[in-house]
Amino acid sequence: MDDLVGRLHARSTVFCGGNHDVNWSFLSPMSGDLMNGMVARGGSTSTTEEKFANESDRNALKAGMGPYYSFLERRGIKSATGFFYLNSIPVANLKLNFISLNSAYLFSRQYNYHGYVGAGQMAAAEAAVEERGSPNFNITLVHHPLEAIVPLAQESTKRRLFSFSDIILNGHVHSPRVSVEYTGKMLGRTRPGPPPVISCARCVFDEANDPTVTSGYSIIGIDFEYERVAQVKVWEVEFDKPSDRWYHDERKRTYPMVVKTPTASEMDDRGVLVPTDRAGPKVTDEERRLLKKWKETGKGS
Repeated sequence: MDDLVGRLHARSTVFCGGNHDVNWSFLSPMSGDLMNGMVARGGSTSTTEEKFANESDRNALKAGMGPYYSFLERRGIKSATGFFYLNSIPVANLKLNFISLNSAYLFSRQYNYHGYVGAGQMAAAEAAVEERGSPNFNITLVHHPLEAIVPLAQESTKRRLFSFSDIILNGHVHSPRVSVEYTGKMLGRTRPGPPPVISCARCVFDEANDPTVTSGYSIIGIDFEYERVAQVKVWEVEFDKPSDRWYHDERKRTYPMVVKTPTASEMDDRGVLVPTDRAGPKVTDEERRLLKKWKETGKGS
């Protein structure tokens, strides 16, 4: 991992635990029982939340990912009692918050696709962000995407994540997609700024068993303007096997995808962005320089 961070020339690195970080030797039977209870019997999340609120039960659930938390501690990263951790980077007067949630502390071999974040963890993370003060911009990392969250908790998880997250980064399904939640305000979102952007990881998978999937990753750029984010840009980069190179499609008129902070005139009375016929975004010379450098050397600054 240290070698990878060095090769990326990373100024700061944020980690996010997932189901492959679960050590079955340390996994509490309670973890699978709670997951099975929510998925198989279609019950409620109340028992799970009660266990999470109890310190001894919470520590028992955390034990299954003990090696992951030891990995973080060796890098000087201290997690909160609610399993998440928060890393803040100042950008002028704005706080750029990276919120790393744990969606894999409940794991069932019977339902190994599913994850669960929970109201307790999200409430604690949101409170920790609020303590850092405003103005802020929040990037939330959670391994399981919404469709992989326990079905009965998907809607509540979606509403809570969208309430405080500006960008959501997922893994797990290796899907080649980036989406924008333009209806965030209809779900009760009151945060100013662009609608939430959701990006899924897709760099690692078994090509031999799934040759239809193309290796790729996203570069997400954030344009700051004083104490606000003016827009978010997303470049999707893919690997071309025949030519053995990484590339991005510069021919697309609307490339990269841009999500701007809407003005009042661009929103309808429900708080939903009104579609426009504006031309695609302008890519700056500096962005072209960086992308050219990434493409030629695999390095950025």
